[in-house]
Amino acid sequence: MSGAPGELAASAWAPVLEELGARSDRVRTPTDPPTSGGAGSALAALPESADPAAAAAAILDHAARSAAPDGWLLVVVTGSPSDARLAALRDALWPEWHVSALYTPTPGGIERRSLDGSRTLRSSADARGVLVAARRREIVLAPDATVAKFDKNAAGWNGVPGRPGYGHFRWMRRFVADMAGEHRARRILDFGCGAGWVGIEAALSSRSRGGSPELAAFDPSPEMVRITEENARSAGVERCTGRTGFGEDPPFPAAGEAAFDLVLSSGVVSFARDRKRWFDGLDRGVAPGGTLVIGDIHPGSKGMMRRRREKPLLPIREMNGMRREEARAELERRGFRFQAWSGYQLSDPVPQWNHLDATRLRGLLGPVLLAWNRRAAASSLARDGADQDRFDSWVMRFVR
Repeated sequence: MSGAPGELAASAWAPVLEELGARSDRVRTPTDPPTSGGAGSALAALPESADPAAAAAAILDHAARSAAPDGWLLVVVTGSPSDARLAALRDALWPEWHVSALYTPTPGGIERRSLDGSRTLRSSADARGVLVAARRREIVLAPDATVAKFDKNAAGWNGVPGRPGYGHFRWMRRFVADMAGEHRARRILDFGCGAGWVGIEAALSSRSRGGSPELAAFDPSPEMVRITEENARSAGVERCTGRTGFGEDPPFPAAGEAAFDLVLSSGVVSFARDRKRWFDGLDRGVAPGGTLVIGDIHPGSKGMMRRRREKPLLPIREMNGMRREEARAELERRGFRFQAWSGYQLSDPVPQWNHLDATRLRGLLGPVLLAWNRRAAASSLARDGADQDRFDSWVMRFVR
C-alpha cells in the first residue's frame, strides 16, 4: 500500500486536489506523522503487483485514521491498470467508500472520468498511474446530495410520449403496478414516486374496476413531486397529493392520517442510506390487510454482474442494490406475508439494444424488444421468478 515516495506526493496531483476541494496540507499518506491541523483526505497507493482485495484492509485502515468524515480517499494505482483491475479495487473499498472519479495523466493534461462524462484538467509532470477518488457511502447518499441529483435529472427520468422507448418506459411501470392484482384500493401510496407513473397506473387500474382512489406520492426531489402531480392530472387521476421526503422518515402517513390499502415502491430501496429505517418507514405506510408491491434492480443479474466486472465507475444505486431475497427477509421480519415475485426487465444485451434503438434507430426495434420483455416477464411471473438472473429488475407482492 505504501508505494514509492513519488507516487504518494500530493503535489503531483495538485490539479485533482484543487478540483476536489481537498487541501494539500491535509492529505495524509500512510507514512505521514499525525498532524495538528485536523483530518482531511487520505492518500494511498496500490502497486501493480498487489491484489486489490488483499490490499484493501490496509487502505481502509489508513482512511479510517486519516480522512475526515467529509474527506476523500485517494488511491494511486500504479502502472497502466485495466478497467477490470480498477473495478476490483472499487469493490474492495465498498461499502465504506464509493468510487466517484478516475484521474489519468495524458500528454494533454489529467483526464477526469466520471459518470457525468470526461474532462481534462491542467497537466502535472509528476503524476503517474491512475488516481481513484472515493467518498464515504453516507456522503454520496446524504439527503442534500440525493435531492440535488434527483432535481437535476428529473426531466430525463420522465418519459416523453412519442419518443423511442416511451412504450417500454410505461410498460415497465404498468407491470409493477399490475403486480398488485385486481384491486379497488381506496388509498394508494407511491413510496418514492419519481415521475409518478407506478402510482398513477395503480390508480387508473383501481378506477377501471369501479374504485375511486386517492393517490399519495412522495419523493426527495421537489421537482419530481411537481412532475408527478402534473402527470397525474394529465392521466385523469383527479385526487393526487404530493409531498417531499425520504423513505427513512416518510411524509405519509402524517400524524393523524390513516395508513394505505396499497403501497408501491419501485426503484427506491437501492437509494436507501439506512436500510433498517427505510423498511421501518415502508412498514408504517401499509394498513392491516393492505397490499405492498416493491421492486428494484437485481445486482446479481447477468448484465449487472458483467457491468460490475468491467466498469470501474458505477452509479451508487448499482452498488447499493439488494437482492430480492434480502428484501423479502426484511419484510417478513416485519410481519408481511409473501405472495408472488417476478423479473421484468431482461438483462444483457436487451438494455443495450434498447439504448441503441432509442438513440440511433429511431424506435425501429422498439415493438420487438417490448414484446420480448412482455413474454419473458409473463413467463417469470408464472414460474414464480425462478429465472431471476435473466432480469435486471425484480418485483414482489406482499400482504399485511
